[in-house]
Amino acid sequence: MTYTFKLSRRIARLRAPLIAIALLGLVGCSGSDAFDPGSTTTPSLATSFAGGIPIGTFEHPTSEFGSRYNGAKRAIPANQLLQELAAIKSRGARVVLMFAGEQSYYKNGDGTFSLAKWEDRIDRYRGINFSSYVTDGTVIGHYLIDEPYDPSNWGGEPIPGSTLDQMAKYSKSIWPSMATIVRAEPSRIRWSGTYQYLDAAWAQFENPRGTKDINQFTRDNVADAQQMGLALVVGLNISKGAPPLIGPGQGGSPMTPSEVKEWGGALLSSSYPCAFISWQYDEQLLSSSGMAAAMDYLRDKAQNRATKTCKVGSGSEPPPEEPPPPPPDTTTTEEPPPPPSTVAGPLPFGMELAPTAEYTTRWTGSVYKATPSQLASQLTQAAASQIKLIVMMAVTSQVKNADGTFSLTKWKAQVDQYRSLALGSRISDKTLYLHYLVDQPQCSSCWGGQAIPWSTVEEMAKYSKSIWPGLATTARVAPTDLAKATFPWTYLDAGWAQYNTKKGDLGKYLSAQVASAKAEGLGLVAGLNAEDASGVNTAPMTASQIKEFGSTLASSPAVCALAVWKYDAAYLAQTGIRAAFDAVASLAKSRAAGSCVVN
Repeated sequence: MTYTFKLSRRIARLRAPLIAIALLGLVGCSGSDAFDPGSTTTPSLATSFAGGIPIGTFEHPTSEFGSRYNGAKRAIPANQLLQELAAIKSRGARVVLMFAGEQSYYKNGDGTFSLAKWEDRIDRYRGINFSSYVTDGTVIGHYLIDEPYDPSNWGGEPIPGSTLDQMAKYSKSIWPSMATIVRAEPSRIRWSGTYQYLDAAWAQFENPRGTKDINQFTRDNVADAQQMGLALVVGLNISKGAPPLIGPGQGGSPMTPSEVKEWGGALLSSSYPCAFISWQYDEQLLSSSGMAAAMDYLRDKAQNRATKTCKVGSGSEPPPEEPPPPPPDTTTTEEPPPPPSTVAGPLPFGMELAPTAEYTTRWTGSVYKATPSQLASQLTQAAASQIKLIVMMAVTSQVKNADGTFSLTKWKAQVDQYRSLALGSRISDKTLYLHYLVDQPQCSSCWGGQAIPWSTVEEMAKYSKSIWPGLATTARVAPTDLAKATFPWTYLDAGWAQYNTKKGDLGKYLSAQVASAKAEGLGLVAGLNAEDASGVNTAPMTASQIKEFGSTLASSPAVCALAVWKYDAAYLAQTGIRAAFDAVASLAKSRAAGSCVVN
């Protein structure tokens, strides 16, 4: 059965009267204005950036940039900014700039944060044209603020995510091309909204009690940044990040060379970070032979990384409004691409956004929000454990206009980053199982008040197949919603029905989705919202619910994949939860997956 037959079935269905249905929306370390007079030395011979990602420290003097350090966070006075940037560039270095300076300059009388005072501090740099240094990469980004989540810094009131994004928006209103950065681990600045203007978070490792696992710290922060659509700067608290040398006490001790090498090496083992900047520059501490050797080791690892920007592409001025593409012309003689392979295997089942440590034979699938630099290695690890991945290549935060509406142009630009990757073998063996085009396109509140038109979703699927004809496509939207399109789905292969108890009896819900998918000529991905059992911000599912609901979904012959939202190590560690997932996994392994491609 070909795509032509898929069209004919849908056209026949469309001869029936159409019912108009309203769409429902689904739901550190302070900077300083002080300037080191000795930092203005400029070498006589210019040096280019050596490649990889920048590595250095806070307030690193320009005179120290060279073969060991080529990155820093700096607070440079406005009247010396251009002179310093020229000197930094000439030494082949790159710098994160802080314009606001000490926190005391932008606090109210009660110690709380003042956005107005912060903006006044930023305005001191408005008239300085340093755009060439942003364009050539000398400027890594704008360091907006330090530790906004800590109430002790801000008069007992943490700075909310909405204000952080407003700060980032203000920065981009002046310097649209400069990345915006907040020094906070991604999880500490998570909020109910989505960052539109903030580009990067910052994970600084310290271990004053000697209890942290650096590898888990790295995995968690990378996963959180990916989920939130943020880039990630990493670093170490070299000055005070190790356990006290003599008994317990306040704060920590300087890290040893072996700790710097081990912990820094672990952070640099991930290809996700865009810079490695540590707290803080201390000439005496860093000049010892052991520490110098450790930092040389980290420089080598950083330099051998792929160069990447800390800017994720969000928050720029919106392009002219894009007219939605017309519905596909069912009378065209254009020959659609050949359908993807329908070879069955065990039902892919697993938790969304699971770290690679969970890529074991325990589960058979996962959902992965990709980055171009990591996708190939992620697929290799998945293939080794026979894990099938549903891959999102364009994260939600990266494909929005400034007003929150969807941008097809930005979406295509994100997908284009993967064009040059050799993915053919991973598509053929179905390790790359589905291209996850977009999340909840019918949810108007998710997209700046404007749901994504069904014709645009079909255009996205068509664009994907123009690059990877053999890769099946899906969007996270239920088949009963996809049925509202007034044209036949030609390029979109599968709908996605994610269940929580608010949707009523699971048996009835599943039957409706299976019937609708069949009528539309679509495959069916099933989902289970274990994080919010009864809808947004409700309690997670119990072990018995996971086993009952998961087994029902996994048993349906029509289901071609089963994804659980979302991975949470603490949740999995609760009594009975892991065992319940294992029971569903065992059932998934015992049956062949339904086809995600109905042809």
